[in-house]
Amino acid sequence: MMKEQLVSGCSAGLSSVLLTVPLEEPVGNEEEILYYIKSLLGPEVQKYIMILFTHGDELKDLVDNIDEHLKDNGDLQRSVTECGGKFHCFNNKIKSDSQVQELLQKIEGMMMENGGKYIMEQMKRSNSKETDINCKLFCWCE
Repeated sequence: MMKEQLVSGCSAGLSSVLLTVPLEEPVGNEEEILYYIKSLLGPEVQKYIMILFTHGDELKDLVDNIDEHLKDNGDLQRSVTECGGKFHCFNNKIKSDSQVQELLQKIEGMMMENGGKYIMEQMKRSNSKETDINCKLFCWCE
């Protein structure tokens, strides 16, 4: 059911898949969620996945400490590596639009690097099976 909804809702193509992970309390099944996304949308979708860490304000110095935090957390590091190192981190205490603009620039750069959108025909061809996993899947379609 979810696959059909995504294919019909993103008929022009998929710009990105944003996997949101709270730093203050990671879900712990990020690798399972990545596997589910790839099995649902096809293995090529991996190039279009970006991990968005929230609650970066829990880290004292966001720029230096996000890298340190990832080094200390093997599961999160593997997830980021599996997504080609593409991630962004939000400080939830900052209410300016600059963080969103930076994220959108990263997504645009990722799209350019990948040669455009992930075509829905690729999604339709993937032989995925629906599985029961505790996650919400948000895809950015234009």
